[in-house]
Amino acid sequence: MQATPHTLWQETLNNHPRGLIVTAVAIAGTGLVLDLYLGPWFRTWLIASFALTGLRFALYLASRSSALAPPDDRRQRALALAHRVGVLASGLSWAILAWNATPGLEGSHQLALLIILSAMAAGATGTLAPLRIMGKVYVLLLILPACYQLGLIGSTDSLTLAGLGLIFTWAMCGSHESNHELLLHAIQLANDKEYLIGELSRHAEQVLKINAELEARVAERTHCLHEMAHRDLLTGLLNRRGISTLEAQAQPITPDKHCMVVFIDLDRFKHINDTLGHDIGDLVLQAVAHRLETSAQHLAQQLGSPRYGVCRWGGDEFVFCLLGIHTPLQQINPALADLHTQLAQGYDIQGRELNVGASIGYAVENHGLCSIPGLISSADLAASEAKRLGRGQVVVMTPQLLELQHRRLRLLDALPRATQDGSFHLAFQPIVCATHHQPLAFEALLRWSCPGLGSISPAEFIPLAENSDQIIRLGAWVLTEACTQATGWPCAPGRPPLKVAVNTSIKQLVSSRFVAQIKHALAQSGLPPERLIVEITESVFDEINIEQTLSNLLALQHLGIEIHVDDFGTGYSSLSRLQEFPLQAVKIDKSFVHSGDERALTVIEGTILIAHKFGLRVIAEGVETEAQAATLTRLGVDEFQGYLYGRPSPDVGPWLRAQALPVTAHAAPQQG
Repeated sequence: MQATPHTLWQETLNNHPRGLIVTAVAIAGTGLVLDLYLGPWFRTWLIASFALTGLRFALYLASRSSALAPPDDRRQRALALAHRVGVLASGLSWAILAWNATPGLEGSHQLALLIILSAMAAGATGTLAPLRIMGKVYVLLLILPACYQLGLIGSTDSLTLAGLGLIFTWAMCGSHESNHELLLHAIQLANDKEYLIGELSRHAEQVLKINAELEARVAERTHCLHEMAHRDLLTGLLNRRGISTLEAQAQPITPDKHCMVVFIDLDRFKHINDTLGHDIGDLVLQAVAHRLETSAQHLAQQLGSPRYGVCRWGGDEFVFCLLGIHTPLQQINPALADLHTQLAQGYDIQGRELNVGASIGYAVENHGLCSIPGLISSADLAASEAKRLGRGQVVVMTPQLLELQHRRLRLLDALPRATQDGSFHLAFQPIVCATHHQPLAFEALLRWSCPGLGSISPAEFIPLAENSDQIIRLGAWVLTEACTQATGWPCAPGRPPLKVAVNTSIKQLVSSRFVAQIKHALAQSGLPPERLIVEITESVFDEINIEQTLSNLLALQHLGIEIHVDDFGTGYSSLSRLQEFPLQAVKIDKSFVHSGDERALTVIEGTILIAHKFGLRVIAEGVETEAQAATLTRLGVDEFQGYLYGRPSPDVGPWLRAQALPVTAHAAPQQG
């Protein structure tokens, strides 16, 4: 940045006191040296010069405050002009002295006067450096009149002094110009420095502002990342990581207070996802989350819990924790029953009312310490038990239930090894003709003697295999083993070959590999397809699985395999399905046979009538008495199965011998 008049004015005032002091000293020195050689006019000059110097000092004092005024201040401009006039007047006073005194002085006094004037000029090159023109005028007024007078005298000494004075004048003018340039450069550097400092300050402020903004954004982003790490993106509830942070808030829990974890597993949600799509399913989850959060807040107030957290555990599972409960535990069950009722109410999703039930399990800890993961695990087990009991239940984790769950875990752990360690085997129960009571087929029933746990009922381990997806591998083993053993059964002369019936899970039927597994079992065992019966349940009539199951069953029919519907009347009964599916027989569930009342007999009679209309045989399960057999025969049942004709056994030999069928060592059934 260039120097401005205002800046030069400030520099002029800074140098002015030194210049005035030098001037006053020079006036006094001149008076001491020349007073004896000059006339009375010299004293007048001295008085006038001191007076002028005093006026200039007063002007300086008046000008100091103007240096702080704005650059365009009129008073400042007037004072600056007055200052220049003062400098010019001072130079003229010295010029008058030199003009009048030089001719009347002798050589040494002329030299003394020239030295004083030169010294004044030399000082002016610095003190008057801000005044580019006036400074040089001042120097010229100091020296040139004396040089001129010395030149007029004409002596050698006078001419020498005049020449020296001229050279000195030239040097002083050049020095003044250099000082002026240096001053301008210094002012420019100072201005640049001030500008740079200002820019640095401004940039520093910008940097600080940007840094503050970045810190705010980082804090916001950190908060967002924390929320993303601890919150479920779909519902906004806590996720698994988020719910685990409650454990730090739960310690310590006093012995008179409790922690409770409620595990909620939605019922029928998969059906909504499969039939209406995942977008609708997501809306349902959001609606459930909103209702659950409201209900959890109310429940926390109702049970006196100061802290609680609601979490989407995953999929259609939710968890919420209540910490520091001081309500009697007897009030928990009614409170959770109300929660279950609220969750079971309909949800308005895009103008459509959807109903989603819930299986609820909960666990309570009241030993002074609270382990959230442990409580969640226990509540999860309780929710699984609620689902196993038929969904829509509220189950509390108890020591007995925990022991039962541990037993199931042991069974689940042993299931994969059961097909290799020989603990699985097959038992066979005859299916006889209702007319001559001769065996037509044997149903293969899986039995398990688990190491360390003893004999396990199929009612216990089959659901475990279904829920753990081990049923497909287990079903393949049963199929291969049944076909292999049936291959060795003898065939009595004049009678059709004995068939073997194998129960099939819906998970097997919906598998694209099911038909290939059947073919592999038949090929490996050598059993003709006509001797195999595949028993299915009415769950295959469900719309969700109908396409794949119908395709597989048609492929089995094409192979010559019989297909029977097991436990008919207890599931998805649909009479139209009897005509659509490739079936050969239906098996009436034993519950109707054992009941024996009029309503049960009416169901049996109607089933027989419809089945026969469709060309299907009817098999009655659970026949245990002669009276039951007689009644069923009168109604038109085609085949019987039950304890009256034989209990399940791994050896079919006794039945065959009882029917006078030849049994050889080769034909003896294999042991499972």
